[in-house]
Amino acid sequence: MSLPIATLTSPPTSYDFDQSHPGITLQMYLNDRLNDCVIAARAHQNVRLAYTPGFILDISPGEISDEYHLEAGPFDLGILLSDSLARWRDDGWKAGGALRKIQEFRGPFNIGNAGMLAGDATTDMDLMQLKSCIITNTGVQIDMNLPDGITWADPKTFGQNADWTETTREPSSGNRHVMLITGYDSAGLIGITWGTKQHMSWAFLQKYYTGIYWVENVVPI
Repeated sequence: MSLPIATLTSPPTSYDFDQSHPGITLQMYLNDRLNDCVIAARAHQNVRLAYTPGFILDISPGEISDEYHLEAGPFDLGILLSDSLARWRDDGWKAGGALRKIQEFRGPFNIGNAGMLAGDATTDMDLMQLKSCIITNTGVQIDMNLPDGITWADPKTFGQNADWTETTREPSSGNRHVMLITGYDSAGLIGITWGTKQHMSWAFLQKYYTGIYWVENVVPI
């Protein structure tokens, strides 16, 4: 799904939603126990979409688990981000005790000319447009094929003291990952994964991403 991408005239040189919206606590959302990075990223974004001063959406482990197992099926085959976003739009999700759904989602989008080379230039965005999307859409979700070895079970491979900058290893289709990006700085992106903030360089993004998505609003049903 694609539409023309709006670009802010002058996005700031650095931005992170969480810095200007106090009270949000980072959570794992069972991502260390279930293969649920898609639902965890959704939870992180739902909290931010529903944010109002003095109110933080409290999403329970049961709400995370129920949605993951519903979407992954009895054989626990994992979830495709595009399918999960469509379900969030069409059927909604009970989170924080209330059923909400997004109005629409857009993606997958590409950085640079990857879409044009694949025959659809309307899916391309540049880094300025990506920054704009992060600000105007309360973050973006990215689908990735990480290199083997980056895993929640090894804290040395992720987190605030382990920036993702190395691009010498090849992407692994067996290490698919989804995360919410909440901001950026001059060196790259700032996101959330496995319950903590994660920084990655622009080069790392371009090597390992497979699609970029954003959602439009979240409304009660």
